[in-house]
Amino acid sequence: MPLIKIDLFDFKEAAELKSLLDNLHEAVVEAFEVPAGDRYQIVNQHKENEMILGDTGLGFTRTKNAIAITIVSRKRTKESKLRFYQLVTDKLKERNEIDPKDVLISMVENNDEDWSFGYGKAQFITGEL
Repeated sequence: MPLIKIDLFDFKEAAELKSLLDNLHEAVVEAFEVPAGDRYQIVNQHKENEMILGDTGLGFTRTKNAIAITIVSRKRTKESKLRFYQLVTDKLKERNEIDPKDVLISMVENNDEDWSFGYGKAQFITGEL
């Protein structure tokens, strides 16, 4: 159910992008224990000068493979968030050759009344979900 927004530099081939999205979804399902059919992903590709991802003073430099992942979700436990961060970086390194230092993740939490999946209804509130 989390809504995943992915920002990256505009150079990914279609198959490479699909693999990346599949791996992110797999991490969501594993870490947050959501149904496999709950898949909401939005990709924004940027030219080199349209995305700046600093290191926040940690002493590393990101590459052209840098990716920013924003997760909009109901509240999650600290343990599930930490598991998600690790799963994402492990999968992207192993399967997409993206260095873990190039992966920035931000979690934005909200509540049940903050979601409408269609028809102008808040399905978590109405009991449809």
